[in-house]
Amino acid sequence: MSNDYILDVKGLRTSFFTGDGEVKAVDGVDFAIERGKTLGIVGESGSGKSITSLSVLRLIQEPQGKVVDGEIHFKGENLLDKTKKEMRKIRGNHISMIFQEPMTSLNPTLTCGEQIAESIRIHQKLKKKPAWDKAVEMLKLVGIPSPEKRAKQYPFELSGGMRQRVMIAISLACNPELLIADEPTTALDVTIQAQILELIKNLQSELGTSLMMITHDLGVVAEMCDKVAVMYCGKIVEYADVKTIFTNPKHPYTIGLLDSIPKHDEDVEGDLAIIPGSVPSPFQLPEGCRFAPRCPHAREICALNLPELTKTEKDESVRCWMYTDEWDRQREGVNTHE
Repeated sequence: MSNDYILDVKGLRTSFFTGDGEVKAVDGVDFAIERGKTLGIVGESGSGKSITSLSVLRLIQEPQGKVVDGEIHFKGENLLDKTKKEMRKIRGNHISMIFQEPMTSLNPTLTCGEQIAESIRIHQKLKKKPAWDKAVEMLKLVGIPSPEKRAKQYPFELSGGMRQRVMIAISLACNPELLIADEPTTALDVTIQAQILELIKNLQSELGTSLMMITHDLGVVAEMCDKVAVMYCGKIVEYADVKTIFTNPKHPYTIGLLDSIPKHDEDVEGDLAIIPGSVPSPFQLPEGCRFAPRCPHAREICALNLPELTKTEKDESVRCWMYTDEWDRQREGVNTHE
């Protein structure tokens, strides 16, 4: 792995084993995050974004769920080779995570300050008073007014925006080298969302932290990310820098996501553009390209064979038959929907 990358994931496969069969939630995912940079992982609900982030932290609940294959290299070491004790030293200290809903992630029986201080005591070995002082300092850093007062309050006494700031304070308390943010603004109103994103961006710049941003909001991607991985049904279908994703998207799914966003500088007549159909059941995935049943360009080869993630330009890849030689050899006009 290049020293430029703090995280390098190769061939990651995570499955859940149920009475109805195996669910391949993450099915052969490859991506890397440069030091100090932000990777956005975007896609519809159920595409495998959150399971990818939980797999990196080895937080998949066994035995129902399991990372069945792949490599997760953090600073050159494969996290899948680490023991549970070694992973506990890494989580919170070197890699931290901001979860979607702070009310279900924070402990309702502990004050906000104690929850921050606990992480500091465990990972940085500080005594109770210095750890508490740093917890108050962290609340101040994330923009919470009267941090000494708020540190003594419980999560239910704070607003949703403040609770999310507490989560950010916990995740950054030990100066992690990689921060994973799993849809950190989903439950917040637009004004608070903008404040939280600006806070994360500023803290990332100050601390030099690398960031993995999990989201379904392409507006968040445009504002926060350097590189983007678009996921669909457990696979990455497009991988490129953020400018390319918005100005020259290649995969039909990425194009569909972008077309479904209202354009502020255009008059919208009629209904907004939508992607037809729905995400297939994880128990009945298409034999070929998983997006083929919903794709307006699908041909026979798309329904029969799954395309590989093909490099189209430097640092740009797409999983689509349209960008292969085989596509040109297919008879013109053949469409699986006709």
